[in-house]
Amino acid sequence: MKFNWNGQELYIDGYLANALNTIAYNIKKDWDFVIFISGDRMTRVGKSVLAQVVGAYLGYCMQKMKLNDNAFNIDHIFLEGKKMMEYAFNAPKYSVLVFDEGRESLAKSKMSGFTQDLIDFFTECGQLNHCFVICCPDWFDLKEEVTVAKSEVLINVYRKRQNVTRDIFKTGEKVPVTIFERGYFEFFSRKKKALLYDKFRTTRRKNYGMVKADFTGRFTHQYPVDEELYRAKKKDSLARFNERKKKEKDSRESLAMKKAKIALNGMIKEFSVTKKDFESIATRLELPKTYFNNLIYKQKDEIKEKIENEKERAMKEEKKKEQINVSFDGGEANEANA
Repeated sequence: MKFNWNGQELYIDGYLANALNTIAYNIKKDWDFVIFISGDRMTRVGKSVLAQVVGAYLGYCMQKMKLNDNAFNIDHIFLEGKKMMEYAFNAPKYSVLVFDEGRESLAKSKMSGFTQDLIDFFTECGQLNHCFVICCPDWFDLKEEVTVAKSEVLINVYRKRQNVTRDIFKTGEKVPVTIFERGYFEFFSRKKKALLYDKFRTTRRKNYGMVKADFTGRFTHQYPVDEELYRAKKKDSLARFNERKKKEKDSRESLAMKKAKIALNGMIKEFSVTKKDFESIATRLELPKTYFNNLIYKQKDEIKEKIENEKERAMKEEKKKEQINVSFDGGEANEANA
């Protein structure tokens, strides 16, 4: 079906529209709703586009129901989870907020932290009456408190494959290739997604096909918001992400260097400096071996000098012992002769 949004005609799957109608109808009864859009364990399959279409259609519903005339716009698209959460507390009721994964959720460790933030946030924001549309590469990486308890539906976006023959080299000879097609999704209701997560927990298989979806559908490559502004926003977010990661890396390296220096100085004092020792220490401290290599290179002369001094001191001590033993043995012999 088609609907008008900010002067443009957009397409949305009819079954998906009906499911969103139910959410829009019930939100005025003091509900909050969370919709997850996953990417079939992939990126670049069209999650962002579908998330925006879902946001636009829910915004369209809020307008038609006279709940919020500005429920969704480009300012309601967030590429950083914490910014979305901060904005939500001050947004008018019945707003539609889209989290477009950005870069922070691509790493599993980051996703785990973000999931916990979501759990804490949804526990506190039960009376905001918003719709949250959250993109994630892999829904199975999220915690059960969010996937089952807090969210209403799951939409999994996937690509189709079609085996064809094409003259790709323009030689007149066709060769077999596989065409990848975007624009497909499968819809899981609350009941179906709970069953899907239960099967994942028991089998440890991350397969969206373990449970038959309520329905499947298509979506088109239409941006409900200004595409250039959206891409600029995404580019700016990526720049901030890279800058933040650089600062975190510099901070980690600074701390790592301090640890390395402490460990290295301890080893120098004991004069047991070997390559194997450095590698062992690096492993225990979970530090890259390059830190020790750099430190060894910078301080190798000092280390060498200290080790040679220690060897010289040890040799002198050994000679003294030998002299004492010789003197002691000679004394005993003289007494026996007497």
